[in-house]
Amino acid sequence: MLDTIGFQYFTGYVFALSVSGDPTICMVDEAKEYFKIIYMKSGTCHFLLNQKEIVLTGSNAICLNEKDKIEFHEYPKQDIKVIIFKPKLINGAFDPDYINHPNPSRLSSTIMQDLYYLKQFKWDTQLNRKLLPLRAMDSTVMEHRISQMQEELLKQDNSNWPCRSRSYLFEILFCLVRQEGMDETVSNVQIFNGCSKLAVDVICYLQTCYNQKITIEKLTEEFHTNRTTLLTDFKKYTGSSINRYLVQLRLSMASTLLRDTQLSVEEICERTGFSDISYFSKAFKKRINYTPSEYRRIYNHK
Repeated sequence: MLDTIGFQYFTGYVFALSVSGDPTICMVDEAKEYFKIIYMKSGTCHFLLNQKEIVLTGSNAICLNEKDKIEFHEYPKQDIKVIIFKPKLINGAFDPDYINHPNPSRLSSTIMQDLYYLKQFKWDTQLNRKLLPLRAMDSTVMEHRISQMQEELLKQDNSNWPCRSRSYLFEILFCLVRQEGMDETVSNVQIFNGCSKLAVDVICYLQTCYNQKITIEKLTEEFHTNRTTLLTDFKKYTGSSINRYLVQLRLSMASTLLRDTQLSVEEICERTGFSDISYFSKAFKKRINYTPSEYRRIYNHK
């Protein structure tokens, strides 16, 4: 059984999400119905993926859809985790056919946003886009989120366990989508002046640590630069101030959690890096035109 079964709250509830420390679980027949994310913290992983031999070293993520076939020859026994889930967990309308052949007339903004999280799992995804090297910072975030998800699924110590574990899946998928675009981002740096490397590094940092307290002073220390260079380079590269970019990033994740989970507004506020619920509500309404509670009600009635 690859699903998680409710035993404390929602007894007998079948939840199509689980975490395993055994990557060979991807090879069983039952796993063909699921998407898989293999997270490798370190070490060497030697495997066949769709009949192509691959060796990965260091920290990586591997994204597999229901058609991908993987066979392991060697893998790090202590430093590997597998997330197994069905796409309907992201959106109830999603099945493999829908994800790969969506009807344009039915693509609401909600559907498009949710499809975005599954880019690496489409049938036509190139092999190299399924294999995602992780920077140290991203690997740490992945490891932490997987650990939090696994704890929720194993303990089920309150009625929010399905919702909260699902929210961690969204955060993990967001991290992976960002990795998929990393090579393009880095290659684009070549057409800018050298100062753009700083801006790209800051963007990666913000996208990874958006849920933490971030100040301009902290960024100057982190990237060994001064305030003027930091603000000027970032504005030149993105057309936005750092604070505005960070708020928009946080609001984007908050809107996903409001729309696709039932976590409290207060928890979402904290999870997305807003320290003050009043400021969160004002910023959300300014950008989305609705308060967080109004936004949630709109999508709950669709």
